Amino acid sequence: MPNTASHSEHCRDCKTRLHELLATLYPDACRKDHSFPWPSAPEAYRGTRVGEALQRVFDGLRAHRGYRDFIRTPRMPPCDYYIASPGFILEFDERQHFTRPRAIALDLYPAGFRLGFSTREWRRLCDALNAQDPDPPDRDERRAWYDCLRDLLPAVHGLGPTVRLYEGALRWCELRPDSPADVRRFKSFLPGSSIV
Repeated sequence: MPNTASHSEHCRDCKTRLHELLATLYPDACRKDHSFPWPSAPEAYRGTRVGEALQRVFDGLRAHRGYRDFIRTPRMPPCDYYIASPGFILEFDERQHFTRPRAIALDLYPAGFRLGFSTREWRRLCDALNAQDPDPPDRDERRAWYDCLRDLLPAVHGLGPTVRLYEGALRWCELRPDSPADVRRFKSFLPGSSIV
């Protein structure tokens, strides 16, 4: 059991426990730090169902503080977890994901786009936490863009909606994968019965 008296927002035990819980729910299907060969530039998605939204987000992030070249990798960086069956991405968002650029991106998502998390709650957390990561200076735009790709691109590639968990929602490290009650509690954070 982790030492909860010294629990911090960057608790490594939380990440370890999250992986164990996912492996319990999805044996042989949970892949950590999974990479997809998906391009990270918005022009690669012209003509797709998310192409216009990606361009809006990209333009909005560029206009926010004037950073123009925040896309630094030709492919989308690895996701936290990929659950191969039934097929969805799960991201574990720490405080640094809740920034003004992320709020801008969320506001530009297509109306009615199906996601595995509440954009309203994520937007509220952006306002409440207002995290800033100035090293490098465009880090917040970069992170917001890659989060956007992880949210919108699965729809283009036939995957289910991306699920996001906020690390501050719970002391995840206190959940035990060998406890049916804890596994049920963890499942309550995963939206919809179709993915559990």
